[in-house]
Amino acid sequence: MSPHSRPVSPARRAAREDARITLRPSAPDDLRAIAEWWPAAAATVRGVREPVAVVELQRLIGEAGAETLVIARVDAPAPIGLLVFQQRDGGWLEFRFLALADGHRGWGFGSQAVRLIEESGRAVRFAAEVFSGNGLGLYFWLRMGYRPGKLPWRKREAADRLAMICERKE
Repeated sequence: MSPHSRPVSPARRAAREDARITLRPSAPDDLRAIAEWWPAAAATVRGVREPVAVVELQRLIGEAGAETLVIARVDAPAPIGLLVFQQRDGGWLEFRFLALADGHRGWGFGSQAVRLIEESGRAVRFAAEVFSGNGLGLYFWLRMGYRPGKLPWRKREAADRLAMICERKE
């Protein structure tokens, strides 16, 4: 087992059955709801104070090769978060963006979204990039079992981000 590997425990498998969220493709109505909390959430992800323009949301969702999923509570269909990921060669899946609306952070919804994707069988190696100004984001990925590493598809690492990687075994 590599230093970045962690087996999926029976407790984590059981957590799937106790899911408090659903992941689903975004619909046109979702974009209006997401646009309300997007500027502040995206600023938090990027580790900056200034809100991020909604046009960036449209760019992110339209990114070639990426899949966008809405995070919603099982008891309410309104989007509380957004997860964008992309399949990569070599059994990799890259989390491109993960954010939750204010008021929904710190309740485990983001962790559960990541676990649902990890356990979906789409990949065995996972990666995320954390902006250097996002200390809470770094803590999140460390707590999820990710460790600093190199992204095999990148020729040069971004100076303002840290790559976090993890390998899951069945």
